Amino acid sequence: MRLGTKLTLGLSLIIIFVLSGYGFFHVISRREILIRKMKVEVMGISQTLKISLEKISPLREREYVQYLINSIEKYEKTLGVIVYHPHKDFLVWSQSLEMRIEPFLELINRSIKEDNPQEEFGGYKKTSIFSYAFPLKDKRGKNIGGVAILQKTTFVEEEIRQAKWTIFITILVLIGGTVVLIFFITRKWITLPIFQLMDGIKQMAKGQLNTRIDMKKGDEISELAQAFNQMAVDLRNAQEKMIQEMEIKLELERNLRQSEKLATIGQLASELAHEFGTPLNIISGRADLMKRRLENKEETQKNLDVILLQTGRITKIIQQLLGFVRKKKPERRPLEISLLLETTLDFIDHQIQKQKVKVAKDIKENLPLVTGDSDQLQQVFLNILLNAVQSMPQGGTLRLSASPKWISKAGLEAAQRQYVEVFVEDTGVGIEKEVMENIFQPFFTTKEKEKGTGLGLTLSQGIVQDHEGWIEVESEIGKGSVFKIYLPASQRVG
Repeated sequence: MRLGTKLTLGLSLIIIFVLSGYGFFHVISRREILIRKMKVEVMGISQTLKISLEKISPLREREYVQYLINSIEKYEKTLGVIVYHPHKDFLVWSQSLEMRIEPFLELINRSIKEDNPQEEFGGYKKTSIFSYAFPLKDKRGKNIGGVAILQKTTFVEEEIRQAKWTIFITILVLIGGTVVLIFFITRKWITLPIFQLMDGIKQMAKGQLNTRIDMKKGDEISELAQAFNQMAVDLRNAQEKMIQEMEIKLELERNLRQSEKLATIGQLASELAHEFGTPLNIISGRADLMKRRLENKEETQKNLDVILLQTGRITKIIQQLLGFVRKKKPERRPLEISLLLETTLDFIDHQIQKQKVKVAKDIKENLPLVTGDSDQLQQVFLNILLNAVQSMPQGGTLRLSASPKWISKAGLEAAQRQYVEVFVEDTGVGIEKEVMENIFQPFFTTKEKEKGTGLGLTLSQGIVQDHEGWIEVESEIGKGSVFKIYLPASQRVG
């Protein structure tokens, strides 16, 4: 039930209760007034009759007494009159009375005995009666009899009944008018403003932080609307600040990853520059010269083809390195992990050969595609593969595999999901237990100062987590290490 409806019903019930109570007490008060008025009238008649009867001797003037009784009886509200003296056997009453008069005689006797007027309410043929009895005295003040006046009270009930209907209709009109007035007041001052606030909150929940509520009524709801507007402004400012901070954070993270990438490439470039730079120019120049002065065409052509093939391969690697080094914004798209792994192996091929490392590959065909940024994922593979090669200074075996797996990872998804597992195993020196606990900590490294920044694995873990994956590590001193990279699959190739 809405607040306006509750308030209308609550106030209406209070008003109904108050007005009903007022009507009830008004009816009671009206009844008391009418009865008091009736008693005053009866007492007025009794005083007149008392004076008239005490001036004469009722026992000798029976006819005159009957005349007085008949005269009073003509008053429409008077049912009858009884004049009675218990010791003189004197009794005169209204001829129209068709009822037992014994109870009224008892009332007269009581008034004579107590020497005070007596009154009581009774009934006659379903008609309410008010009986009033008073004693008669002679000139010496001695009681000589008594009189009872019987007054109808039906007119009182009729007036009360009419008053009830009048009060009922008046109260009904007042209640109806008040309820309607309360309804319109609560609707205008409470319900509609609350609707405006609710609508504003819904709009804000949808992300529309420019929402404003215009209320200028000077009440508490208007103050609430102003507080809402201020909250919207604060949220808008906080959102803009948060966006700016996120952009700064992302830019710093990109710069950090770019720096680590440059540091990794720097290690390779320092060797590749010497190995490829000068020989590349010599090979290209000699190949071009030999092609112009051919003698043994078949043998020379064969050698030239080999030279050009090698120079093309070197050029391709250098171009790939340059492309990898260039700073660019992250771009998520479907990727073939197998191609990224092959390209990464090309990057470190010289170091693999230099350290006499054998590579055993087991990359499954038709691997599912992985949605991600090729540049970032290649940085992950380069860091981990380069670490594996560097952990085998006396040579060894590098096992690289990639295969699809269905995994239910606690904390990620309750149901199973398909992942691509990249398995990198080396036969190097291994990692100590204390070192294993810190390998993903920023700036933690076991390499010499000029050969490592301590950010490679930290950034690699962050990139993989950004792609909704994770990295697992196993190692044993003297036997080597295993790095497992899990990336969620998007769809299968072909």
